[in-house]
Amino acid sequence: MKLFKSLIPVLVFVCFGIQNVFSQEISREDRKTIKSKEQEIRVNEEILLSGIEGLERIKSRLQKDKSRNRITKEEALRKETIIRNVEGRLSKLDKKIKNQKSDLVAFKKSLNVKVEEVAEVKTTEVAEVSAPTTARNSNSDLQQREQELKAARLKLEQEIKASEEAYKKQLEALRLKNEKLAKLDNQLQTEKKEIEDKISKEKRMKIMEVEDDISVNEEMLISGRQGLKKKKDQLEAAKKNGGLTAEDVQRKESIINRVESRLNKLESEIKVKKAELSKLKAA
Repeated sequence: MKLFKSLIPVLVFVCFGIQNVFSQEISREDRKTIKSKEQEIRVNEEILLSGIEGLERIKSRLQKDKSRNRITKEEALRKETIIRNVEGRLSKLDKKIKNQKSDLVAFKKSLNVKVEEVAEVKTTEVAEVSAPTTARNSNSDLQQREQELKAARLKLEQEIKASEEAYKKQLEALRLKNEKLAKLDNQLQTEKKEIEDKISKEKRMKIMEVEDDISVNEEMLISGRQGLKKKKDQLEAAKKNGGLTAEDVQRKESIINRVESRLNKLESEIKVKKAELSKLKAA
């Protein structure tokens, strides 16, 4: 996911790195084509952002479940496979956006529309570390320094000994706790196996697949709704400030409507999946 981690700030701050200036000679149809291409790119970018944010939350929860032993190896492998599949879908969407942008640039150039590329700015922070230097070459304080060093070593030895004893006690306590948890885990695994044996493997796998699909889609929907709200708030603020032309407002509202339509469709798909899940569990 290194690709997606580096992609988030680019999408947020650069968003769409091509600014366009319409020429008076461009036809109305060409203007519509350019606007349509730009809006489709922005819609896909919003969907991509929502997908990335949702996927990151799923991965984080999976890591917590694994670290706390709340998930079996089989379930972990299955969820990791699903995560890789979603990553592949997001990667394809990212490539599609790049191709759309290239196509838009080519189209604008064919119409002699000025294209300005936004350069990515990289900043590097340099931390300056300065080590204070002291000069202690006089013979008068040499003996005092030796005494201070001896006292510091003695104190360190005492601290090390105390730490070792505390560590041994803590290690023993953790060992006993681990034994209790191991017994509890064995008991839970036995009970779980008894329950799972009552359900056919095929039906169980189908239920888990539908549950995972619902989980992924819900995460994407949550992220999408949050992103959409931000867009709406930004647009309303821009309207009040009078920083947008009527054409700009219309274009942004069109993008918001298309994103909202996509999210509504996703929400409908989740409802269908949940109905399917209920039937599977009731059968």
